[in-house]
Amino acid sequence: MNRCILVFGMPRSGTTWIGKLFDSHPDTLYRHEPDSVRPLSLPLYPETRVAPQYREELEQFVASLPGLRSSKVVGKRPLFRKSYQSNVALCAYRLSVTVAKATSRVRSDFPCLYRPTAVGSERARLVWKSIESPGRLGVCVEALPHARAIHLMRHPCGYVASVLRGEASKRFDGLKPSADDLWLLKMLLATSVGRTKRLSLEDVERLTPEERLTWRWVLTQEKILADTARCERVLTLRYEDVCAEPLAMTRRMFEFTGIDWQSQTERFIGASTQAANTDYYSVFKNSKASADRWSSELAPPVIDRILRILHDNPVGRFYNDDLHVPTVLSDLMT
Repeated sequence: MNRCILVFGMPRSGTTWIGKLFDSHPDTLYRHEPDSVRPLSLPLYPETRVAPQYREELEQFVASLPGLRSSKVVGKRPLFRKSYQSNVALCAYRLSVTVAKATSRVRSDFPCLYRPTAVGSERARLVWKSIESPGRLGVCVEALPHARAIHLMRHPCGYVASVLRGEASKRFDGLKPSADDLWLLKMLLATSVGRTKRLSLEDVERLTPEERLTWRWVLTQEKILADTARCERVLTLRYEDVCAEPLAMTRRMFEFTGIDWQSQTERFIGASTQAANTDYYSVFKNSKASADRWSSELAPPVIDRILRILHDNPVGRFYNDDLHVPTVLSDLMT
């Protein structure tokens, strides 16, 4: 399974849904955020020139993924039928996940006693979904020459609104708000992309929480784009486009990664994009409403501040069709 598929993006960018679209294919073996459970020594925002130094570690990490048993990694529902798995094995898998998740409430991360590994399947493709390693994407594709990657980008207003909503409802483990994690911004500012911004940590400390999160988004996306600019094995997509045309965009992702179309995926797309579920982590939602939710959640002045940062940076070209224009630009046009 050296021809693995990487689905990388920032938190709250729709990567779980996209990962499950790939998992719905009968010939894939899906691993959900394994680098959050089994950390890599590779820095979070490395320069691509260090790829040879970490090639062996990344190869060994990918090779270890089929054998992982953490319910966080192998138990993300829904669980799909696979070409390499019998109906009895699927039932055993679903039961093992249920037991592991229930037991994990009293014993942290109780392992799944049974999970598919696709051992012996020549057609199976490993899917590594990550919100931990988007800044590592350039190094990963350099070190793993047979891998193909989906880089998912969500509008910064959508990202900021979702993070703030999650914190307000206490959905995250950390006690500190994401905007206060200045060590991440410090690392991003030290990258080659970050140094071009002439923005100091002191400048960042004076910003609002929404502006800090937006700068994290800008610096992360521009680093990914710079690191993968010459790599034809990385496809950058906007979450909003997948929500607007889920069938067409999923077909595009599958074609890019070299897997065929399957009716099971088509059924999952229908089920996952029309649901009325509003649970924070659910993959069953009205996709269009989910993509546009930020426009009614964020106050207009907050949207203006986010868009001002977005359109002042090169990555803003991905959202030139944005109907919202910062008031600063509006003032200049009147």
